[in-house]
Amino acid sequence: MPSTADTEYIIQAENVDKIYPNGHHALKSVSQNIREGEVVAVIGPSGSGKSTFLRTLNQLETINGGEIVVDGISLTTPGDVNKLREEVGMVFQSFNLFPHMTVLDNICLAPMKVRGLSRSDAESRSQQLLQRVGLSDKAGSFPGQLSGGQQQRVAIARALAMQPRIMLFDEPTSALDPEMVGEVLDVIKSLASEGMTMVIVTHEMGFAREVADRVLFMEAGELVEDDPPEVFFNNPESPRLQAFLNQVL
Repeated sequence: MPSTADTEYIIQAENVDKIYPNGHHALKSVSQNIREGEVVAVIGPSGSGKSTFLRTLNQLETINGGEIVVDGISLTTPGDVNKLREEVGMVFQSFNLFPHMTVLDNICLAPMKVRGLSRSDAESRSQQLLQRVGLSDKAGSFPGQLSGGQQQRVAIARALAMQPRIMLFDEPTSALDPEMVGEVLDVIKSLASEGMTMVIVTHEMGFAREVADRVLFMEAGELVEDDPPEVFFNNPESPRLQAFLNQVL
């Protein structure tokens, strides 16, 4: 089992099992260690367990076996889930913005409620983040007035407002029109260049090849392959991965 004293890895997962009440075995003894500053892409067919694994890393899904330690916090020991989520930002397929709140208020909410920032400090941080994602002119807009790509960039800014050490992305471009994908991927690339630890479930193969330090392939709840992009895409060992890449590339 991983030890909370082991600081070499910021994420440690050991023999993780997830079985849903209906009997579906979503994760089968998945083990993975991720260093601080690493960018790890996770790919695989629909239903392979990619998103389930991602969601276990911030306790959106509880596990039935194994152990996960994130930033020194054991997820198998009862504790304050909010402490974990202060350190781990999450961006979903659907943007999950509050439609009745402005862009600025969406970003300010968590830092004020969870981190205890004053309104002025939260607004200052939010304005900086909006500039960072190229939306400084949209602070007073409501989510319904924005394109899908703009809403997803706001969602990224909202996650970054908590100043997390780790960012998790669950298919961040899958709900977007093709012409909006690039603007979101550019923001994620900029985070990678700044050394943010990221785990990204994605179907964008070119993006995974360009940005990730390692690429994982999951199928039927199992972690099948784990390699640097140049090996993963150019010389895959697993016949299952070879067949998958032949379909999607």
